[in-house]
Amino acid sequence: MIKHYFKQALRLLKENKLLSVISILGTALAICMIMVIVILYVVNTAGFRPEVNRERTCYFTNIMSLGKEDGRRMSYSGIGLPLLETCYYPLQSAEVVTGVLRKRWDKLPASTMDGLRRYNSQVILTDTAFWQLFKFDFLDGAPFAPAAFMSGIREAVVSESVARTLFGTVQATGKEMKLDFTVFRICGVVKDVSRFANKAWAEVWLPYTTDPGYRQGWCEGINGNFQCYALLKEGKNREDLRREAEARLASFNSTLSDYKADMLHLPTTQVEEWLYGGNEKPQDVSRAYLRYGVVLFILLLVPALNLSSITFSRMRKRVAELGVRRAFGATKRDIVSQVLLENLVLTLAGGLLGLVLSFFSLWLLRDWLLTTSLGEARLSAGMFNGYVFLAAFLFCLVMNLMSAGIPAWRVSRVNITDSINS
Repeated sequence: MIKHYFKQALRLLKENKLLSVISILGTALAICMIMVIVILYVVNTAGFRPEVNRERTCYFTNIMSLGKEDGRRMSYSGIGLPLLETCYYPLQSAEVVTGVLRKRWDKLPASTMDGLRRYNSQVILTDTAFWQLFKFDFLDGAPFAPAAFMSGIREAVVSESVARTLFGTVQATGKEMKLDFTVFRICGVVKDVSRFANKAWAEVWLPYTTDPGYRQGWCEGINGNFQCYALLKEGKNREDLRREAEARLASFNSTLSDYKADMLHLPTTQVEEWLYGGNEKPQDVSRAYLRYGVVLFILLLVPALNLSSITFSRMRKRVAELGVRRAFGATKRDIVSQVLLENLVLTLAGGLLGLVLSFFSLWLLRDWLLTTSLGEARLSAGMFNGYVFLAAFLFCLVMNLMSAGIPAWRVSRVNITDSINS
C-alpha cells in the first residue's frame, strides 16, 4: 500500500509540475534558512577537534580590580599570573586548568633559518595542560614537555600550513625556525585548526615561559594578559567551580594592600562566550534561545502556511477521486495517511534540496557568515554530527504535517456523495 502511495505521489509530481516545483522550492528554502542557523549554532557551540570538551569547559577570560577601600573600579582586563597561580591553577573542581597568553592582534613572522621562506603566523603562548584540554591531531612529534616549559626552552608546535610553507613537509620535528628573529626548535606539527575553534586556534604554539614579559601585570598581580580555561571534573558543574574560585579569590584579596579582585559573573560557558564574548555584565542565555526559537518558528510557519494553501488547492481537484476511495471502504484515516505520505515525498525532496542549498549558501556567503574575530573560518566535516541532519529531517516531518495534515483532514470530512459529484 505504501509503495502504491509513493508511485501515485511521483505521478502527481509529473501531472502538476508548477505546483510541485513551488512546493519543493518552498520547503527547500525554509529548510535552507533553518539549517544555516543550526549549522552556525553547532560549529560555535558543539564540540569538535580540537575543542572536543566544550560542554565541560568553563572560561575565566577577564578580571576586575577595585580599590580596596573605596571600591572604585581600577581596571578590567586579562588575568595576572599571581592570581592565576594562586586562585585558578589549584582549583579542585576542575580536571584540567590551563593558562593562555593570546597574541590576538599580532602576527609574528616565522621563517626558515636562511630567511628565504616566511609565514606570518598567529601565536598562542600556553602551558602543558593546554594539550590535555584540547585534543589536537599531531602529524609529527609531540607537545613541548613539562621540563621544557618549566625551563623556558624555546620549543614550538606549528600547524601543518606553517610546516609545509617553511619546510615543504609536515615532518619538521627537530628543525629550527626563526619567530620574530628568535630561534625556536619545532617539537610537533598539528593539523590546521578551524578558526571556529577560537580558544585553541593558532598557527604556532609556544610555552609562555619563553616570553620575557609573561610575568608582567599590575594592580598587585590581579590584572595581566592571561586567560584561563578549566575542564570540569565529572560530577561537578559551573556553580561548584565558581564557589571554589570565589573562596580562593577572597583568600587572595586578603593578602593585598590596595586592591581587591572581582571576577563578576565568571566563569562563562561556551554558549555564553559565543553569544556575549565574555561581556562583564551577566546575560540571560534563555532569552537568546527564546529569540532564536521565535525566528526558527517563523521560518518554519510562513512557508508551511503557503504550502498548506497549495496542498488544499490540489486536494480540491482530487475530491472526486478520494470520494470514490471512501465509497469502496477507505476510512478517513486511510485518506489522511495517503495524502500525508504523498506530500512527504515532496517534503523530503525539498528537505534534501534544502540541505544542499544550506551548504551552498554557507559557501556563497562565507565572507559574511564564516567570519570570526580571528578572521575567515572554514567548515570541516568534523564540526558536524548526526544531530544536524536529524534536525533537517525533523523539520521536513513538521513541515509535512503542517502543510498537508489540515487540508487532508478537511477533505476527508467531505460527504461521500458530495465528493463523488464534485
